[in-house]
Amino acid sequence: MTQKTQLLMLLLVAAAAASSANELPSNLTQLDANEIPQRYDEAQLWRIYNISEAMQQRVPVGQMLEQKFGGNIWKENSKFLDISIARDQLKAARSFLSAHRLDPQILSHNIQSMIDEELLEGIQSSSFTLGSRTKKAARSGMHWKDYHDLETIYSFMREIRSKFPNIVRLYTIGQTAEGRDLKVLRISENPRENKKVWIDGGIHAREWISPATVTFILYQLMSDWENQPAHIRGLTWYIMPVMNPDGYEYSRTTNRLWRKNRSPSRRAQCSGVDLNRNFDIGWNGYGSSTNPCSDTYRGSSPASERETRAVAEFLAKRKYNLESYLTFHSYGQMIVYPWAYKAVKVKDASVLQRVSSLAAERILQKTGTSYRAAVTHEVLGIAGGGSDDWSRAALGVKYVYTIELRDRGAYGFVLPPRFIKDTALEGWTVVETVAQAIGPSSAA
Repeated sequence: MTQKTQLLMLLLVAAAAASSANELPSNLTQLDANEIPQRYDEAQLWRIYNISEAMQQRVPVGQMLEQKFGGNIWKENSKFLDISIARDQLKAARSFLSAHRLDPQILSHNIQSMIDEELLEGIQSSSFTLGSRTKKAARSGMHWKDYHDLETIYSFMREIRSKFPNIVRLYTIGQTAEGRDLKVLRISENPRENKKVWIDGGIHAREWISPATVTFILYQLMSDWENQPAHIRGLTWYIMPVMNPDGYEYSRTTNRLWRKNRSPSRRAQCSGVDLNRNFDIGWNGYGSSTNPCSDTYRGSSPASERETRAVAEFLAKRKYNLESYLTFHSYGQMIVYPWAYKAVKVKDASVLQRVSSLAAERILQKTGTSYRAAVTHEVLGIAGGGSDDWSRAALGVKYVYTIELRDRGAYGFVLPPRFIKDTALEGWTVVETVAQAIGPSSAA
């Protein structure tokens, strides 16, 4: 029996089991009839070191592999480049690297098998969860044994609102190009006075662990709100689990490795803008692309995208007392702070370093996973247009962090569901640590 046949059989079994419980697992999202899901059979994931030496010889390795050989950049920094190469381009891409004295380390020989395994593991976990539901299970079907579709996430947000009507408000702050709502949940006992924390996830579609972590943070906040310490209850929380709903759903139905949103391009066949290169800060600087077909396409102008504008306008109206901006990404296991758009630290970098280092220490104690605390540009390279830099520059937010969740490249974006819970706990640990640093409003 081939792996494909096994996968299909398991899908059918899971679907049958789930339908007996009157619902489908969330990873069996309906496909658009016009879209053929993209496969990555025998595509390889490479890690290439010493790219900075090639850059000194004016060879932009990542850009060349992307444009000439259809490569899909997963991670690029001063030390290495992670990139996936399709089966039919492997030989040519390897020859190109050899000509520049570069030798790829193969992280995966078959990306499609990673994607299939992620899907299978999630279906098996979801089927088990559905089959053994207890009264305590969320009505929305939310759990952290698998990755969920947008509707399950939004249903979970509505469920939180209905359970806590006195302190929770659910906003629709805009709509996407494909007509999906952009939703934000506010949790507060005193919205006028409390210091505010913003948390977002899913700005990049393929980083599934990010919305999973943000929904877990929401669960951790609300599952025992009455007994939360003062530094948690004394804050106003704004939580947006999926900033890029169109891209997220597209990554679930059609292309697992899709990064951008899905806005149509006026001058090219390629769709989508990298929302984290679209904010009005160092927008036309280094680290983004003017090519609509690039994964880091910055858009036609700053805040050209509906998602970017919705978030920017929503927060600009609420910048009073906005103390923290936390944005969750993957992968790399880092807690980083501005600046990213220029090779300079913010003035209070020592405070941000201390808090992020403390969070990293606590994560190591809790899960045994190492996170690095650092300035963004030092570890991830220079890139303009990011939401993190924008929140500091435009709104004056103090505790600005981008959290790069698990892992360090073994699975990359295709992190198996068995790692969700611990990874999400690591995200929650960062949130707790930052909340303690801010302190309740009465201590201001």
